[in-house]
Amino acid sequence: MVPESETVADIGCDHGKVAVWLLKNGKAKYAVCGDLSGRSLDKARRLARSKGLKDAVSLREGSGFDVVEKGEAQAAVVAGMGGELISTILEKGKDRLPDSLVLSCNKGSGVMRKWLSENGFTIEDEDLVLENRHYYPVIRAQRGESQPLNDMELEFGPVLLAKKPKLLKYYVNHRIDQTKAIRAKLLKTKAARKEELLAEIDERLKAYGEVLKCL
Repeated sequence: MVPESETVADIGCDHGKVAVWLLKNGKAKYAVCGDLSGRSLDKARRLARSKGLKDAVSLREGSGFDVVEKGEAQAAVVAGMGGELISTILEKGKDRLPDSLVLSCNKGSGVMRKWLSENGFTIEDEDLVLENRHYYPVIRAQRGESQPLNDMELEFGPVLLAKKPKLLKYYVNHRIDQTKAIRAKLLKTKAARKEELLAEIDERLKAYGEVLKCL
């Protein structure tokens, strides 16, 4: 998903595996690796050295895009966090964002897509990964004219809905099962606004069903 770049920023790099892969595979000539954890950066440093890449990596301790100078990177990867946290990182670093973003979250992808659609980024491509029974969307966004997204596009991704990968059908069914489980628990409670909440859940289940018909 990462476009070829002179410099790529790996925000929240952890052990630096993404940056090293990008450098080894010719996706970038230089990588800025940022992380709040000095211990993680030490592991990234050791990995880069072991691959003969110590001079191609700049390791910087700090929060989000604070570690990157404006215009320094042409692309950035932010992955392995929740969609809300990624959106917060993007918002706080708005004036330092490169034109190309590759994002992957473990939950809350709708929040992330909403931020992109409201802040001048268009979703160019998407993929969906299943690992250990968890689904991870991967999004490539480019600065440019963005379009508003409806609820199902926010949740499942406009490009994924257009591409219709086989895995998306399993993911929609997974979300249906989760939502039905929430509905079953709600039925047993005396929650305030219970009927209103049940109606909202039923509307969402109906929308999921419509998505399935198109896959």
